[in-house]
Amino acid sequence: MTDHLSPLDIAFLAMEGDTNPLHLGAVATFAPSTPVHPARIAAVLCERAQEIPRLRQRARTSLLGGARWVEDPGFAPEDHVFTHHTRGRDRFATLVSHLMAQPLDLARPPWELHVITGLAGGRFAVVAKLHHSLCDGMKAVGLGIQLFDPSRLSIPDAAEPVAKSIIPSLPSLRGIKDTIDIASSVLMNTRPPTLNSPVLTASTRPRRVVMSRLDLTDIHRIRRAHGGTVNDVLLALVTGALRHWLSAHGSAGPDSVVRALIPVNQRSRSGDGASGNQISGFLVALPVGEADPVQRLRNVRAQMESAKAAGPDRGAGALPLLADKVPPLVHRLAAPVMGRCAPLLFDTLVTSVPLPSVPLSLDGAALCEMYPVAPVAPGHAVGIALSVYKSSVHVCLNTNQSWMSDAHWLDSVLRRELASLQESRELVGLPR
Repeated sequence: MTDHLSPLDIAFLAMEGDTNPLHLGAVATFAPSTPVHPARIAAVLCERAQEIPRLRQRARTSLLGGARWVEDPGFAPEDHVFTHHTRGRDRFATLVSHLMAQPLDLARPPWELHVITGLAGGRFAVVAKLHHSLCDGMKAVGLGIQLFDPSRLSIPDAAEPVAKSIIPSLPSLRGIKDTIDIASSVLMNTRPPTLNSPVLTASTRPRRVVMSRLDLTDIHRIRRAHGGTVNDVLLALVTGALRHWLSAHGSAGPDSVVRALIPVNQRSRSGDGASGNQISGFLVALPVGEADPVQRLRNVRAQMESAKAAGPDRGAGALPLLADKVPPLVHRLAAPVMGRCAPLLFDTLVTSVPLPSVPLSLDGAALCEMYPVAPVAPGHAVGIALSVYKSSVHVCLNTNQSWMSDAHWLDSVLRRELASLQESRELVGLPR
């Protein structure tokens, strides 16, 4: 395991801000078989976190802009694990939103765990926050697995992929020519932000985390009827939800699109011991102006197939690859400005976090739900994250827009989109 932060890791450190914190998050809910004692859950998490070397380390920067992970001499896991009690779905969502909006203290190991009791049915939740300089989504899953109870099934080491990514891993790029090609492609895909677009905002209002759960069986039924992958169907559902939201704002004309950055895992399938971030991305124009839900799915599917065929080194999605080819000092000087340029490249982030399909538990309580929480880039209104665990799909919006912060609205619009695709009989040209 290397102790040095990559240039991309340093970029995430440098872009950190009070109104746009750059940490990854997750909201996990558990069903205990006996009454839960929050102090015990916290103690279990502290004990396991103590045994994970990376969670005992903080980033130390150098005068030349580089950084490395070093042991925090004052590390105590109790300083990173907190307990809360709340009642009711709305209060729970409000607490989660408040916790996710607070920046992490980068002067110490950049992570937190929050145990929340008082959920319906005696359940409890754990809210996790890990800074993006510490890990990408794939690595975050690997670290998180070590906090769960030991499984009867074999779980790969945290240094290896714990699940097959919805989007395939792709080889890294090397060489000066590749750097020039990537930079040219990124520049060619920039464009001025759309004026008055609801998906772009300079608002610093409190953000809201909104969660919704779907049945994976319904997703597979649509996939079998219309072709494509589970991820294609999920992107089409997200497109439909965004269309409803934009239509309510009068911003969904027939040719309207929302440019979504889709992160791509770059880790080797054979296992990669490197920490930090190894990601690129695809840039997909979500067809929010298309009224026909089947045509939206066709469009998304075609774009994803084209992006996979071209590879992750084209378009604005290749920016993470370019970032790793820039000296750390440049990131230190330019990253705060570059971070505010995100609207030139894309309108929103839509990330799919792969989870292991094995049953997981914490102190004997079965894992029921796992909602990943995506960071929101400066100037953006929403970040969207999806995960599949066992028989469910978990959808999470991180937003500062009041219209999108209603969980009932999100549930309603996603189910409406599901029903539209399930009821459609227009299957011409789509394989079963």
